[in-house]
Formats: sequence, structure tokens, C-alpha cells
Amino acid sequence: MLKFAKLFLVILLFSACSNEPEPKPTTPLVIKTAEGDVRFMVEVANTPEDLKTGLMHRTNLGFNSGMIFNIYPVRPTAMWMKNTKIPLDMIFVAPDATVSMIKENAEPMSEELIISRDPVRAVIEINAGQVKRHGIKVGDKVTHMLLNSMVDVKTPGPEAQAAPKAQAPAAQPAPKAEIPVPTLKVEPQAPAPTTPEVPAAPAPQAPVAPKAPIAAPATAPKLPVPAPAL
Repeated sequence: MLKFAKLFLVILLFSACSNEPEPKPTTPLVIKTAEGDVRFMVEVANTPEDLKTGLMHRTNLGFNSGMIFNIYPVRPTAMWMKNTKIPLDMIFVAPDATVSMIKENAEPMSEELIISRDPVRAVIEINAGQVKRHGIKVGDKVTHMLLNSMVDVKTPGPEAQAAPKAQAPAAQPAPKAEIPVPTLKVEPQAPAPTTPEVPAAPAPQAPVAPKAPIAAPATAPKLPVPAPAL
């Protein structure tokens, strides 16, 4: 009888363990704090079902493990601990990949809403106490594949000191009307009467001055020739 009782307990334990969700593949996540980089391996909640369940029904979570919730499009969001058995720290990440809000030691199984004050790009859930242990603060930078700033921006070298040339914006095509414009019927019009052309009057000419008569050349007077003396 005792043997059957032990077998029954083993079956119950196996059934309870089989109901717990299996962890998903993890991805690296880094939080840059004043005390140094803190590294975690987190599961990604991407689908509507994953976003709804999160870490619900889990009974344990690895020391440096957690989950990141993909909040897209960016918006204010609310989290809760319904059906979540593990105490958690929640880190809300702004669109610029910095920590914008922290909720420490969220109470297991609580249905109280934890609402972000500002729009967020992601929410990270890790074991309770990790925020305090690593000194994670608002303003710390988060690096993860979901965020735009996955690769740190380094200080540009001398080759990048010259300011880039401003490019003229490309000409945008004129927007097309969504409603077709009806074609208007044009009624034929009678031709306008033409005015007969009046010949232009000739321009008046300046009067020509009369020519002075040319005087006949005067003949030189003949001198009387004395008759020869006989």
C-alpha cells in the first residue's frame, strides 16, 4: 500500500511540473550602470500570447535570467503579477533605450496594475533584488536586439570631424487627387466678328524747299577797240 502511495505522489509531482511552461530560448541583454555592465540572458515575449502570460505559472527563474516584453508601437503600458509566483523587479525602457521607471519587489499573484508614466519600448522582468544588487538606476542604458541602440555609438575619430555636406531634399512628386475630377463639357462658341482692317494713312512727308534758279553767267563787257589811224 505504501508503495502505491509513493507512486501516486510521484505522478502528482510529475503532473504539476509538466503544467509549468518551458523556458524559451534566451538572448543577451546588457544594462550599463554606474558600477559597470550587468549582463542577463532573457527570453523574448513577442507574440500576443507571450505578452499576456509573461512569466506566469513559473516556479523558478535562473539567477541572471529574465524576460523582455516587446512593446511596439511605443506606448504607455501596464504590468501586473497575476498568476506569477516569483517576486520580480520590473524595468521599463524608454524609446531611447534608457531606463525610465523601475518597480522593485513586485508582489507575487497581485493583480495591482503597475503603470508606466511615459511611453515605453520594452519592459524587463528579472528576479527581485537584482536591481538593488547591481545598482540599476533610471537613466541607465540598455542594450538588446529589440532596441534601436543595440550597438554602442563610439566617439567619432578625426576622420569624422568634418561636418557632412547638407544634401538638397529630393523633389517630392505632387500628390494625386484620390477623387477623380469630372470632365466638363465645353459648348462650342460662335466666332467673334472680325473688324475690317483700315489701311494705314501714309506718313506726311516734309515739304521740299524750292530750288533757287541758277543765274546765267554774266558776260564780260567788251572794251571798244580804237580804230587804227590811217
